Amino acid sequence: MFEDSTNDAKESTKENQDQTQKETNIAQDTADIGISFFDIVKMVFATVFVVALLYILLKFINKRNHSYKSSQLIENLGGASLGANRSIQIVKLGKRLLVVGVGENIHLIKEIEDEAEYKEILEDYNRKIDQLIIPSDIVTKVMGKVNKTSVETNSKEPFAAHLKKQLQEISNRRKEALDDKEKKGSEKDE
Repeated sequence: MFEDSTNDAKESTKENQDQTQKETNIAQDTADIGISFFDIVKMVFATVFVVALLYILLKFINKRNHSYKSSQLIENLGGASLGANRSIQIVKLGKRLLVVGVGENIHLIKEIEDEAEYKEILEDYNRKIDQLIIPSDIVTKVMGKVNKTSVETNSKEPFAAHLKKQLQEISNRRKEALDDKEKKGSEKDE
């Protein structure tokens, strides 16, 4: 009978230990489920990395397309719509610039032979292409703001020092004025 109660006590102790162990494991598992600050930082860096890779890839493709385009024999430099199904286009054909009317038919309007006008049109076209290659997107704007903020911070430090210097000078002048007033007041008393 005594052995039965001892065995029962041992079994209940083992059951209690098993129950405590299970509760501890559940508590640890629950703590591991949460997202830590380090996990958030890793996700942010991974996102920034992917966006940067996409940005670099798109810029590479854009430059490659531009170099491919410039090596073509026929190149459309631009145009303007004149209404429904009608437009004027400037086409570079080898070393010649042609102004072409496009509608139901295509008509040669003019060949640009003036050297100055030829160069001006090509320079304008190249400037527009270069603006397309230069990133004018969020990354550039963010970098510009970061640089602007760092410049403002650097310029604030000398301003703070200058302000402190001026306040010190005003304080010194005030002390001198009070000392002079006290001297004049003490001289009158004598």
